[in-house]
Amino acid sequence: MSHDIKVFGLSEDGVRAPAESSVLSPPSSVLGLAPSLLRQLESLSLVSRGRLATQGQGDRRSPMRGSSLQLVDFRAYVPGDDLRQIDWNAYGRSGQLFVRLYEDERILSVHLLVDVSESMDWGTPNKREVALRLAGALAYVALSRYDRVQVGFLADRVVGRAGPFWGQHQRAAALAALASAPRSTQTDFAASVVAYLDRLRSAPAGGSSLLVLVTDLLSPTAEAGLRRLAAGRHEAVILHLLAPQELDPPPDEDVELIDRETGQSIDLNLDRGTLERYHQRLTAWSNRLAGICRERNARYLRLSSGDDLDTGMLRAMRSWGILA
Repeated sequence: MSHDIKVFGLSEDGVRAPAESSVLSPPSSVLGLAPSLLRQLESLSLVSRGRLATQGQGDRRSPMRGSSLQLVDFRAYVPGDDLRQIDWNAYGRSGQLFVRLYEDERILSVHLLVDVSESMDWGTPNKREVALRLAGALAYVALSRYDRVQVGFLADRVVGRAGPFWGQHQRAAALAALASAPRSTQTDFAASVVAYLDRLRSAPAGGSSLLVLVTDLLSPTAEAGLRRLAAGRHEAVILHLLAPQELDPPPDEDVELIDRETGQSIDLNLDRGTLERYHQRLTAWSNRLAGICRERNARYLRLSSGDDLDTGMLRAMRSWGILA
């Protein structure tokens, strides 16, 4: 049975006056995201190359131009906003700047999918912890830009979901949901991807979305799952997260390799020749995964759990056009 994390729903009807909570930052202790990093995240946005937007109010312009300019909501002012859209009445009441949102503005639906199988709970730094922090940072970026965020936890199936979250006032709830992510054992990447896509297809608010997956892809069905994830109508981003010890094992050691998901083991001596063959196969594997994504217009980026989130991972994602 999958684990659904309960959150408060969001009504999309009617106009809501700006609330003080809509501009509060979540506690910095959640997922260990420092206040200085949160301020940096507020200036970023997730890039949708296909401009995949669904109807609703948000911070993005849709390729579909609406004819109505009916006021539907407010959001906190950020540098670069059109000064003509500032609601000075709200400023007079609260002392804070808000901009008006109209019906012809659209939101992007973002699905953050995190691999929570046991192979992710390994390495120094631990891949699971880094994956959840990375997903939390991306959720914070999306919610700061008024995209709609849903979270899915994948293993051999969809083992948990949370959301949808929308608006800056729900950033803390999204981070808390990620911090309480379930745990699972074995991976069936293809089965979990198919199950999530089936749920997405049957959802009332269908349409195209941006799917961002954080995983080590250590599953026998990884390639089949990538093909299914990237072949549909949704735009996919694959963040392939490996530990430093997986990317560059220490040499000259007799080691026992144990599969965390099956318990099977093998004795191995990591001499120079073995390590050279390992690096060759690792490179070929990564290139094959990247090729599958490229053929289907998905974006693939390999990351190390040893990279700093702010100076390493975020910079890499900006270089690859995942963040702007």
